[in-house]
Amino acid sequence: MVRKLLSIWIAVITIVATIVSPIGTKRALAAQSEAERVIKSIGIMKTDQGNLSDRNEIVTRSQFAQLLVNASTYKDMAWNKTNLSLYTDVQKNHWAAGYIETAINNGWMSGYLNGTFKPDRGITLQEAVKAVTSLLGYTNSDFVGNTLGGQMALYESKNLNENIKKSSREYLNVADCINLFYNLLNATTKTGVVYAQSIGYSLNSEGKPDYLSIINEGTQGPILLDANWKSKIPFSLDKATFYRDGIECTQYDYNDYDLIYYSEELETVWAYDDKVTGKVESINPDVIAPQSVTVAGKEYSFERSEASIEFSTMGSVKEGDVVTILLGKNGKVGYVLDTHDFNTRSTGVVIETGTHIIKNDEGKMVSSDYVVYVDAAGNEYLQDYDNVLVQFHKGDLIRVTYKKGKAIISEVGKTGAPLSSGSFNGDGSYLGDNKLASNVKIVDMYENNYVSVYPRRLANVPIFDSSVIYYEKNAQGAISHLILDGVTGDQFDYGILTGFASPASVYSTEFNYDYIIDGKTGTATGEFISGELSEEGPKGLLIENNKVVAIRNLYETKVTSIVGSSVYNEAASYTMADECDVYFYLNGEYVLSSIDDLDDISNLKVTAYYDRPEYAGGRVRVIVAENR
Repeated sequence: MVRKLLSIWIAVITIVATIVSPIGTKRALAAQSEAERVIKSIGIMKTDQGNLSDRNEIVTRSQFAQLLVNASTYKDMAWNKTNLSLYTDVQKNHWAAGYIETAINNGWMSGYLNGTFKPDRGITLQEAVKAVTSLLGYTNSDFVGNTLGGQMALYESKNLNENIKKSSREYLNVADCINLFYNLLNATTKTGVVYAQSIGYSLNSEGKPDYLSIINEGTQGPILLDANWKSKIPFSLDKATFYRDGIECTQYDYNDYDLIYYSEELETVWAYDDKVTGKVESINPDVIAPQSVTVAGKEYSFERSEASIEFSTMGSVKEGDVVTILLGKNGKVGYVLDTHDFNTRSTGVVIETGTHIIKNDEGKMVSSDYVVYVDAAGNEYLQDYDNVLVQFHKGDLIRVTYKKGKAIISEVGKTGAPLSSGSFNGDGSYLGDNKLASNVKIVDMYENNYVSVYPRRLANVPIFDSSVIYYEKNAQGAISHLILDGVTGDQFDYGILTGFASPASVYSTEFNYDYIIDGKTGTATGEFISGELSEEGPKGLLIENNKVVAIRNLYETKVTSIVGSSVYNEAASYTMADECDVYFYLNGEYVLSSIDDLDDISNLKVTAYYDRPEYAGGRVRVIVAENR
């Protein structure tokens, strides 16, 4: 059964400094934000006088000396004290004396001929360039003739100047230094090693600094959110940044039993509200040393050893118990609660039914009917039930509640759209007059397939009563759970239908459909589909267990330009889907390409294929380019 879930992704965006446009500016800001997160998480901007946070503040030479230490292998080794009075204006009791001594001894910085260091003077670009090129392993002997000119040329060739607009004698501010050290991490040393790796940070599969790992390195948690959670955070919350399930919010949006993490360097707190309630079906591999647990049909590993102990011989949870597991940022079990501690219910759409063998409360193996259903958070649950009293089918909306550890399952009526609904607003934060909670859970169904959706995906999309299967509001009156019916079209795979053939045998009624999806060829069987749907070309395909369940035609438009995430014809613009495939049609074959190959389309015939109009939530799913 095919499922597609959207996920939060973080990308490092490279900016061409000469682009001056709203899109270019937005990308530049994104790059600066990424740089700021990385540099702050490493702690480079942290001095003994406090964090340098005002982006416009000029950085002094003494502060810059400590920043150099923070960005080197001397971090956590150099001390702010020294036994020597280094300069007439840097006595041994100066707050940065030890850092200045380290910078001088390593050749990163130097004093002036009159015996001063001028610790309170701003750091100039040329002084900073000498320092960072020294960190990369270059010395004066590497530059023939004009040493300063050679250092500045290296500064540019190593892309250390990315997002820095200062001349050589100008002072650098905090924003400049953030970009300089971020660029330093990406640069290669004199010996060809990525600098971030040379000071102990890992690289990703592309050989670039693993920024997610760097950002997460200083993250602490999980902590169970209770009445005393604020006392466990080692920094002031007045200026902190808060997230809940990946969405920026306030601390007042947090609820009991959320799992929280924090970064002292970033002064940021993340909360996760991902809870699964169900029967403990198995403890794996055993209760002596449990490594994972299967709850409601799905296996979960442990994030905390304390959580695994609860499922061991030393804990109180055993197979057959109904519990609520609290999942952290990696989808692992952080804490476990029984249904007496946490009363819960879940509502969702049935996507599978069947019969299987289970162990009952008396330890006997018996046959039981079950349903698999998906809730608004995109969580799947397997729930056993007695079919003598009720029978469930695919597409039913059901609710499971728990009383004294026993599951009670019932069918509930579909709610339809809330009153006064009409469309989502421009950022997806309202459905008509109804506010969506900051961490609203949204899933969009199509047949037995579903996709989790973020509110911004629904911006300006009209909603009809039949488009809403279920909604639920929180105590503040905001919509907290929303199950939609076929609103986005994101459940389909989009690609090229390349062939349609009759059954290979007179005994078969199924036809063969050849396709290309994500550049990979495949064949699936399915019932006969007549008309335009069976014609070759770009299509939407819904394939389950190698069977074509549905085919969707796409509309086409000639492309005159592509800017950012939008394609344009002569009259309108169309937004590209996150997973839009680009193909070149060459010699009768479709060859997978990328949007980067369409920077100049003046000599190309480019056609975009979209599933529905923009105002109805449609997206460009496939782009085909041909030589003119």
